[in-house]
Amino acid sequence: MKVKFLKDYVGHPKDTVIDLPDEQARPLLDSQAAEAVAAPPAELEEAVAAIQKSMNEQLEAAVQKITGRVIEQVSQGLKNVRPSLSGQVGSGDLVVGADRAELDPTGGFRNLGDFAQAVRKHFAYKATDERIKRMVTKADGMDESVLADGGALVPTEYADQLYRDVLQESVLFEKARKYPINLGNSLFIPVRNMTELGKTAAAGGSLGAWLNGDGVAITPQKPVYSRVQMTLNRWGTILPVTDELLADNNVALGNFIFDEGGIALAWDLNDAFINGTGVGQPQGILNSTALVTAPADANQPAGTINYDNLVNMKARLWTPRPGDMTGVVWIANPDAEAQFEQLKDAAGRNLYYAAGTIQQSPQARLFGLPVVYSYHCPQVGNAGDIILADLGQYFVSTKAAGGIETAMSMHLYFDAAEVAYRIIYRVDGKVARTAVLQVPNSVNTRSGFVELAARGVLS
Repeated sequence: MKVKFLKDYVGHPKDTVIDLPDEQARPLLDSQAAEAVAAPPAELEEAVAAIQKSMNEQLEAAVQKITGRVIEQVSQGLKNVRPSLSGQVGSGDLVVGADRAELDPTGGFRNLGDFAQAVRKHFAYKATDERIKRMVTKADGMDESVLADGGALVPTEYADQLYRDVLQESVLFEKARKYPINLGNSLFIPVRNMTELGKTAAAGGSLGAWLNGDGVAITPQKPVYSRVQMTLNRWGTILPVTDELLADNNVALGNFIFDEGGIALAWDLNDAFINGTGVGQPQGILNSTALVTAPADANQPAGTINYDNLVNMKARLWTPRPGDMTGVVWIANPDAEAQFEQLKDAAGRNLYYAAGTIQQSPQARLFGLPVVYSYHCPQVGNAGDIILADLGQYFVSTKAAGGIETAMSMHLYFDAAEVAYRIIYRVDGKVARTAVLQVPNSVNTRSGFVELAARGVLS
């Protein structure tokens, strides 16, 4: 019998409706604690059951449809689709987030050593590692289907760290003007073809003119531009690493790769930016046709550097914006520092401050400008042992978003129980101008790059 409680009764709140056996319901009715409730017609119960069944079937069908769509899209490798921030999906479309494993710049590895150990196990012992499978690549000219011919790409995070180490080692690269190459391996950069300061028009003279009255027509002038072609050159190295280092200490392995790879590339970049021939490598400052040579003093002792030398160099420097020395640095052979320490002006004031002398300027400074020491500069006393350079007028091109290409293989030096890291970098560098600049009312030419003439070297 179905009853409805007329008051709270033994755990049943008022108005509660429940089914009870007749022998339990009658005492409640006699005590007026509850009243009988008429049962709904059988047709109504059947209708309610039918509606409930239909709703369950529709809900089950909807779940199966959505699940099927998720499986279909995931199996097709749906990438880079982010879920709606509001959590709502419009037009019946299903939005699936990207595979986060593909976006992890570390590739799921704790450090470079962890990656190297995983490569070794994957290739040597055929130990399945899903992280390595995503990074397997073929060696040049080899068949990708042959695992022994392949290597594994170093994860982006660790390749970028190596790139950052290179930047720290190569001050010349850091301060140069960058022009990334997006497509292909070549880029043309337009520059003003000005051989005499102020003469920027094709017909000579300035692009502008003074108008001496109302209605005076402006004479059209055509600017003259030339272009610098940047073509990427390939630099590469192979670093062998012993199995012992690989197996015993993955942290030390990472430090080794970063140190050796970064220092090697930075060394060669600095050398190319100073001495490069421009054939198969960047064009160096000392091989530029725009280089100005400041004269030494007459009868100056061999291997010496004096105050007048540096003043003469500064007098020949040209920057696009007069007085703007933002990108200007001294580049000198380290042996020159001993003589810089002794340089004083006419009033006896020091001209050189070694690194750390001034707290606000940890880099060494000469005449207030930063000093970069490089063993790639010629021996003290030879032309080019000291260079005054506006690195904003030196162009560097690299592959856009390419950075350093790094890969690892354990097969190259298999018989020596060593693995090999291969590092490839594509870069070009050139001086922006192709000629020295004539200056009005002066017999001296100027340039963004000035070297000190030879004075003879000490034996």
